[in-house]
Amino acid sequence: METTINFIRGVVTLDEQTYRDFLGSQNVMKRGFLIFLACFFFAMFPVFGQTLIAKIQGLTPEEAALVQDEFISLFEQFQPAESDEMFMEMFRQNFVLSMNIGVEIEALPTLLPKPIADFLQALGAWVSASLRPIFPWLAYGALVLLLAKLAGGPAVLNPFFGLTALFAIPNLLRILGFIPFLGPVLELVALIWGLAVYIRAVQISQEFSGGKAVLITLLPLLVLFLLVACSSTAAVATLVGLAAGGQ
Repeated sequence: METTINFIRGVVTLDEQTYRDFLGSQNVMKRGFLIFLACFFFAMFPVFGQTLIAKIQGLTPEEAALVQDEFISLFEQFQPAESDEMFMEMFRQNFVLSMNIGVEIEALPTLLPKPIADFLQALGAWVSASLRPIFPWLAYGALVLLLAKLAGGPAVLNPFFGLTALFAIPNLLRILGFIPFLGPVLELVALIWGLAVYIRAVQISQEFSGGKAVLITLLPLLVLFLLVACSSTAAVATLVGLAAGGQ
């Protein structure tokens, strides 16, 4: 237990020796992947509880009626143009119909006893949320690894992914993400701290300087941001052009 605590402390404090010791261990990618899974399964555990509670409570007709009343009250505050009145009325009717369908679906019998079905659905939601970060980690890592290779790094697969998997450790803070006000702050801290760990992992695994590791790690994010910004600008310009042409 003490060894585990010391390891976690070394990772989150960006201790160079901790990273080098881990890099020199056997089966570094396998160990990193297991740490990755353990951290995210622990961090995402509240998803299981929240889903299970929601399934047990269900959507009662009384709750559905309350939501409908609130929606209709909000809906009536809008003053649509005459040409939009038919569309708005259809939208209101479809919402009410959807709520009624939801209540009827909730009341349908299931193949398994409801408590077991609720438990399995909550378990599935937890597993899904825990495994979801795997693809972004691998896809983003592939881009960083390519840039590292172009920049003169060794870009060896196993050490790179084994070490960068340690970014999952600061994400343990996400287990408190359900707490109002504090949760979002802790999730932001986990994101920034995880990025710092990732950069340190790139630096150690590729034998880069700190500045070079930052550039190699953040360059794909910058490119992605520019692509999204350009796409959004083009979309807005197209919509403005269409609106101007329709007048």
